[in-house]
Amino acid sequence: MNLDQNRPNDISRSSASSRSRDWIKQNFWSLMALAAVIGICAFIVQHFKKPGQMSVIESQAMDMSAMQPPRGAVPVAIATVERETIEGSVTYTGTVQAYEDEDVFPRLTGRIVSMPVYPGDTVKKGQLLVQLDPTDRSEYASKLSESRYASEAAMNNASIARQELSEKSYELEAAKFAESAAADELQQAKSDLEYWSPEIKREVNLLKGQVISQQEYDDELNKYNQASAKVRQLVAKQNQAKSTRLAANAAYEAAAHHVGHIAFAAREAEAATLTADITHSYTRIQAQSDGVVVKRLVSPGVVVNPGMLILKISHLKKVRVQAEVASVDADKITVGNTVYIKSSELADDQIEANITSIFPAADVSTRTVIVEALVDNTGPRLSDKGSSSRTLPNLSSFRLLPGDYVVMRISTGKENALVIPSSAVVWREGKSQVWRAVGSGGTDDTKYTCVMHPQIKADKPGKCPICGMTLVPMTSSGNLSAHLTAITTGVSDDQNTEVTSGLSEGDQIIYQGYSSLENGLPVIATEWGESGPVTLPTVSKVQTNRLDSDNKWTNDIKLEGMHLHLIMLPQPPKGSNNKLRCTILSLDSKAVIGASISAKTTMPAMSMPGPDLSAIEKGKGNYELTTNFMSGLWQIILRVNNQTTTINVDIP
Repeated sequence: MNLDQNRPNDISRSSASSRSRDWIKQNFWSLMALAAVIGICAFIVQHFKKPGQMSVIESQAMDMSAMQPPRGAVPVAIATVERETIEGSVTYTGTVQAYEDEDVFPRLTGRIVSMPVYPGDTVKKGQLLVQLDPTDRSEYASKLSESRYASEAAMNNASIARQELSEKSYELEAAKFAESAAADELQQAKSDLEYWSPEIKREVNLLKGQVISQQEYDDELNKYNQASAKVRQLVAKQNQAKSTRLAANAAYEAAAHHVGHIAFAAREAEAATLTADITHSYTRIQAQSDGVVVKRLVSPGVVVNPGMLILKISHLKKVRVQAEVASVDADKITVGNTVYIKSSELADDQIEANITSIFPAADVSTRTVIVEALVDNTGPRLSDKGSSSRTLPNLSSFRLLPGDYVVMRISTGKENALVIPSSAVVWREGKSQVWRAVGSGGTDDTKYTCVMHPQIKADKPGKCPICGMTLVPMTSSGNLSAHLTAITTGVSDDQNTEVTSGLSEGDQIIYQGYSSLENGLPVIATEWGESGPVTLPTVSKVQTNRLDSDNKWTNDIKLEGMHLHLIMLPQPPKGSNNKLRCTILSLDSKAVIGASISAKTTMPAMSMPGPDLSAIEKGKGNYELTTNFMSGLWQIILRVNNQTTTINVDIP
């Protein structure tokens, strides 16, 4: 059963195989012809394709990202390390503050009736700032008038009291004179009584002895009694004079006390008047010194109380410029150091001042120290290049205004040292480095590669073993190469930096254009401007093996033991009608005779080989290679006595 079912399939396969053999027999010669054509085409492509050409499959399989064109010399700005005096400095942003700020407060309660100043106005010392209440109808004016009247009355009373005191003084003097006169009279009377007292005793004895008569005795006794009576009378008079004097003295003292009381009352009234006058003057608030109104907090018509802030005035003839400086930099700064103040990094104008104060305590949160310079602020407004400054006509006579942002470059001292442009310093991982421009080591170390196959590297020119293209130098033949060098820096200013180790005087360093450099990369010195190279170097300057219009198709090449001077003729060379003249001299400048010179040529841009050349000796070390180069860039691999060098020639 199964065998019968499989038999039709076997018959079908046998029939198909028979048909295939019949088709091949019928088309045998056609297939052979096609194979022949394919073989011939493959032979032609393989043997006649230009160097660098690839098949479709090869081109699709090739990694184009692996292509590496030869590196050219990088244009850079180069400076020479020199020894000169450098003023070390640190730069910080700062803020301007007024020398003094005057806060204007009222000293009494009142309504503002006039405020003739506004923020931005300049004021002079003594100028009216605020008027409280009317000058002639305020309560303070009434109190002043009342005090003046009371003072005048007290002064009048004091004058009257002084007049009364003068009268009492006269009365006291009269009492004293009367008392003195009574004392004199009493003394005289006592003298008379002293005479009559012994005399009457003698008269008594004489009467008893009947020497005198009774009449005579009575006369003498009568005189004695009169003298005694007079003494008693004068004693009474003296006591009365004394009482009068004491009364006059008491009256004088009472008058003097009254005068003192009245004088005190007068002084008190005078003081009250002065107080009232001062209080009244507080209704006129005046500027204490010259300044600028920077803030007005209330308007006219408002009732203000003592201690309420009305105006803020800044004194701007001098200003304080302050910067918060890191402690490590503050240690290098001393009072008296020079500071240069600008309105911005790009500004042309600057103010030169001196550090006047260094605050002793550092900020606990930022660890910074305030460094301050006191600046004479009279002069034209400090300009700010590239930005718009505030236009305030009233303040045009001040160089800086409170709150201005400034840049402060603070000097840390001067030193004579090796210096380089600050822009040359490269910071990597906290370490300072510079790119040195070092002279090249000649052409002996030139390496060659294939543009299409960069893995191919050779020590001399030749062909790529993969694609057959001419090998090209891996780097252009610049006369300087870049090398990264570690240095130690010292003080810096806004342009230069001190180098304490790593460089020597006369070294060449790169200060612009090094962002994409690698160690050993050729470089060329170029004039540098603010936005980059002023002019890019010509090809002949970048490639020292190039002959073109920039060097008038001439060049000098050094080989081992000889110098080659090359020149294309005519000048300028013309397409299809030119020749290369080579003058060979020894190192002692003698002509080299009998040299063997040959050359292979190619057009690199077109991957097209040119003619092979051989030189004809013209004598005195001169050799000529006749060519028929058409216009374009040609590469000549010149072989001189088994030494090889590559030359690029631009034929116009």
